[in-house]
Amino acid sequence: MTAHDPAPRSRLGAALQRSASRVRVWANPAISRFRAQIDKTGLFPDLHGDAGSALRQSVRDEGELTKAYMLMCALSGGIATLGLLQSSTAVVIGAMLISPLMGPIASLGFGFASIDGKQIRAAMRVIALGAAIGVLTGMLLTWLSPIRNATPEIIARTAPTLLDLAIAILSGMAGAYATVQQKGATAIGVAIATALMPPLATVGYGLGVFSLSFAAGAFLLFLTNLAAIAFSFALIARLSGAARPLARVEITPRHVIGGIAAFLVLATPLAVTLYRVRAESQARAEVRRVIEQQLGVKGTAIAQLDVDWPLRGVVGIDAVVISGQYSADADSRITRELEASLGRKTELNLQQVLATDIDSRTRAIVDAAVQRSAAGIAGDVPPLGAIRATIGLPTQALWVNRGERSVQVVPFAAQGWTLADYRQLETQADAVAGGWKVRILPPVRDRLVVPLTIADDLCTGGPALDDALWAIGRWAAQGVAVNGYAGANRSAGEIAQAQSCADFVVSRLKQDGISARSSLRSSASAAGEGKLGVEIQVVRQPPSATAQTKQAGENRALVNN
Repeated sequence: MTAHDPAPRSRLGAALQRSASRVRVWANPAISRFRAQIDKTGLFPDLHGDAGSALRQSVRDEGELTKAYMLMCALSGGIATLGLLQSSTAVVIGAMLISPLMGPIASLGFGFASIDGKQIRAAMRVIALGAAIGVLTGMLLTWLSPIRNATPEIIARTAPTLLDLAIAILSGMAGAYATVQQKGATAIGVAIATALMPPLATVGYGLGVFSLSFAAGAFLLFLTNLAAIAFSFALIARLSGAARPLARVEITPRHVIGGIAAFLVLATPLAVTLYRVRAESQARAEVRRVIEQQLGVKGTAIAQLDVDWPLRGVVGIDAVVISGQYSADADSRITRELEASLGRKTELNLQQVLATDIDSRTRAIVDAAVQRSAAGIAGDVPPLGAIRATIGLPTQALWVNRGERSVQVVPFAAQGWTLADYRQLETQADAVAGGWKVRILPPVRDRLVVPLTIADDLCTGGPALDDALWAIGRWAAQGVAVNGYAGANRSAGEIAQAQSCADFVVSRLKQDGISARSSLRSSASAAGEGKLGVEIQVVRQPPSATAQTKQAGENRALVNN
């Protein structure tokens, strides 16, 4: 038997035909009885004969690949990307309204309902090309855009949730029903596309910023929604009688293999998402139980609870609990019990808000809800464990600002550390923060002595000045006094240079939004003997000390007079 012998294909085709015949013998009577019950409800029009054939042909035509389809995919993907980068819901909705993915999705669903391998393969090609155009457009605009931060709109599309799945299924059913009714199909179709083009643009963003976790999560969301919508179309098409009768289904090995492959491509991510959603729901219930038990609170005291259950890796938990007393070491105790019960490594971010009366508890719950809404948290939790490990210093305070996606850390003063050391530590922690911004507040100093140089009659800065300005910005200081100092000789030229340096530093501070004033020291700084530079007074004198200084000056003036 040669490699081109058609006998194996013939035998496979014959086997498929026999299997199909058995299915028809079993399925046709059951489907006919079920269809009779459906017809009595009056929900669907009569789609027997030419009406059903015309509808199937119309769906097939709308799902074909055209130049207009490719152009609209590119435009929709571009608008979605810009809306995601700006975190603008209105712009993202605009991208949804012009997305053309409705046509091939409907054709794919009808292909599944009719067991038409040829139509399934054609629809999958059109969807794949449209998806590729959307992803490439997102990548290109991400590269060209100066905005690279992960916005709440982007983060919300990096992992499928139970709500996303429910929206996709209901949207698919609504779109399919409108299609078989041949009323309002276009309006429903663009609503269905809402679940597809923004995730594709997020995939492009993830690839553009080299974040494979973002890209993979958004692509899983896209495939999950696509599968849910397509299978919903198939269900409605079969129930309504719009699908091709099974008696007229042609079975060929090539089309059957193509149909099975397409089904597996869509069914696999759908199954993965269902597993993940189920595991996350069970984990959420377990986390709630453990928190209530360890902290001795009721379920209503948990104002916020978010559980991120990845397929692999660390389980992220973010919780805000309103209680009447603070429980020391609660984080470690809850984490140990959860890791034992869940069987996964867990990273817990627990915030305990103290509230003793009903009014204060109500305000705390409302504040937590407002914070959650404003931040668009969507399961977004900073990797606090990695940040703490990178910093490696004992911390006296740590704040998480979800609106700005930043983490502020106040470490204890470390002996021998300079501002440059703290600044370098911030850069290292920022690199492991996963898109969050780490802000380290170095120990406050009342005065900073910064040596400077003169080049071409102009004062120039350097690393020491950059470190000082960074620290002042982190301290959020205002009303800073900049005193220029010169060498020990204090010649007229040196005095002029000292004043120039003070004015230069003041201008740098004002560029950063920090109010400052310049002056000259009455004598050379002890730290700047023989040098040129500035002494920055960060902590202002108290009003009482200022008044005393002023009064002493007035007294000296009276004595001199």
